[in-house]
Amino acid sequence: MSSLTTLLPSSAATLLFVSGAVAFAVPATPEAQAPARVRGTVTAIAADSITVVEREGRKFTLKTGPDTVYAVVVPSSLDAIKVNDFVGTAVKAGEGSMVAVELAIIPENMRAGRISFYKWDPLPDPTASRASDATTTNMVNGLVSNVTPSALKAAATAGEGRVVSADNASTAGRTLTVTYDGGSKTFSILVPPNAPIVRYVLSDEAAAVIGSSVMVKTDPGNRAGLITIGKGVVPPM
Repeated sequence: MSSLTTLLPSSAATLLFVSGAVAFAVPATPEAQAPARVRGTVTAIAADSITVVEREGRKFTLKTGPDTVYAVVVPSSLDAIKVNDFVGTAVKAGEGSMVAVELAIIPENMRAGRISFYKWDPLPDPTASRASDATTTNMVNGLVSNVTPSALKAAATAGEGRVVSADNASTAGRTLTVTYDGGSKTFSILVPPNAPIVRYVLSDEAAAVIGSSVMVKTDPGNRAGLITIGKGVVPPM
């Protein structure tokens, strides 16, 4: 049986060959630039990369290397927050103070380079009527200089998180005074009783395994800067 090229005029056969060559030469579509923070589940780990599938279904393969920092977060509590603790907390605006939607206690060996206040991602709001509701947040980092009980209306934990008089109210949250810029400036932050609270512990690459819940802070070029792994908790940050 004659081949296809022998049945075609020479010009057509040449065109077919060139078209095929062009098809083989088309490069694979590059992976999209990862957002500044990737939250999801680890699905693959290689010597120089980690693959994370986001909660929304997007997949990112992020480069890892000597500069990648690993940390675990473990469950903590309101009672664990003490004066002189360094905290990072995502906050929304409240009446008279900021309201924490999550809070992390950060060890001294992870404090360097943290900016005191900047925009953060929308996160689930613990004071919303539905747990799935997200709110716009800012990130606050600083030293706790004061911790006081906060009297909250019973409905506040599912409403606005508003601080009220102690009359007919129960002590349910904490109000933190967080200082930054060497103590020259302060934030007042209300922490509702149901806000996720975790503690960071510096770790290494062995902490990340397939199936881990992670939050990855990325660097340009789809590089993993900080990989936070949940241990007994999904990283809220």
